[in-house]
Amino acid sequence: MAINDLELVRRLEPSLLEDYRLARNYCLDVPTHALVHLRSVAYKLVEALAAAAEIKFKSRNLYDRVEVLNRARAIDVRLARRLHKLREGGNKGAHPEKYRLSQEQLVELARKSVQLTAGVLADAYTPLSGQPCPQWRFEPLDQVAGRELCYRAVMEEDAEAQYLVGVSLKAKGMMLRERELSFAMANDSADINTEASRSLLAQAGYWFERASDSHLGARFEFGVALIHGYGSQEDRARGETLVQQAAASGLAEAQALLGYFYLSSSTAFDQDLLKAEHFLLLAAEQDQAEAMANLGVLYHHHRPDPPKALAYTRQAAQAGYPVAQYHLALLLDQQGTEEEAMDWLQQSAAQHYPDAMAALARHLLDGERLPADPARASALYRKAIRYAGLPEAMFEFSLAIFDNEVPDADPVEGAALLQAAYHYAGSRTLRDAIERFSPTLVAALESGTGSVDRLERLQLARRRFDDHGLPLPFESL
Repeated sequence: MAINDLELVRRLEPSLLEDYRLARNYCLDVPTHALVHLRSVAYKLVEALAAAAEIKFKSRNLYDRVEVLNRARAIDVRLARRLHKLREGGNKGAHPEKYRLSQEQLVELARKSVQLTAGVLADAYTPLSGQPCPQWRFEPLDQVAGRELCYRAVMEEDAEAQYLVGVSLKAKGMMLRERELSFAMANDSADINTEASRSLLAQAGYWFERASDSHLGARFEFGVALIHGYGSQEDRARGETLVQQAAASGLAEAQALLGYFYLSSSTAFDQDLLKAEHFLLLAAEQDQAEAMANLGVLYHHHRPDPPKALAYTRQAAQAGYPVAQYHLALLLDQQGTEEEAMDWLQQSAAQHYPDAMAALARHLLDGERLPADPARASALYRKAIRYAGLPEAMFEFSLAIFDNEVPDADPVEGAALLQAAYHYAGSRTLRDAIERFSPTLVAALESGTGSVDRLERLQLARRRFDDHGLPLPFESL
């Protein structure tokens, strides 16, 4: 008779059972938490495989450890690839906001990752135990645990349950906030209605605060909520102090954020590069990808050490962190390694990192290093703008539209993009460029010819500029 997946894990390695059980229980309700637990399963499994093969690791980085086992033939290529998928899923769970995944996508990723983990453990059964893997079946997932979680949070004052309810609400609130911002930008609105996301984030902050006295993760998240004003109050100094407390207790995410505070300075902490290095290294040793990426920034911009900058940025990129993949592409491009740089740029863009999408769109529009593909360039520009509202990307895309370099170039869309770029421009240089370009554009709109429909579109575009040919503010429309 076939055993179920939980019994399979128990027989293989009891130390993996708790992480796997928690991931199963919460993957439909708190997918980010489930993904982090599955990454922990992968980490512990790799340690067990190394012990069985009498291999000692020099690095704590999970990517490096999997590759050591692969090169030593302690695991096959298929198992190595599946372990890397679990590692990448865990990073997405730890930093969902960096990967631009919706709640539905996170749930689907967590669901598939639980099934993948069960398969990975079955593959590892013989190498670890020396016995044939027993017949097993995967038990269907259900949402009973989610309902139990809410009961424990409300009725039993269970700090872990309160923390997980907060995590779920925060993830939903952040996804909704992104949609609200995208909607406002798409509709040329200077007024952004964030009431719905504010409500979810305030609820998350409430649960984090209730659990913060006894739960380290909740203390960190409550600190983050105070820093960003997600709850009913904003208190950056107090929030940063809570992050410091969580970092002192060894929480990797808190160490990474505290290291960033010391790297860039913050409300409560002055810039201190030695302390930044200390806390970022502590977090990086726990395989925290954002800390690795910021070590790359530290050694590139603040304490120049090109080999270290490249090494840490590469580690973070290999961990699947899209920001680091983009930065690695820039570093490699500066070194003249153009082919590898383009590969990392495309990997970052595939994970919807806005700067990478805009840069890739540039290459595809110009036909530089890649075959020209105006349609794909247009789609990438639109995504980069929708996800992050990059003023430079708006300006570049508007120029491409007015120069008819992209399919279905619409002057109204081009004018709206130029107007938005002017409104959101963060630098005087960009505003100056728009002010130089706009009058010429308006003259072209006024002298345009074509069909009745075409002339109507030109007139609609013209209404977005004042008598001097400069973009009107949104509220003047």
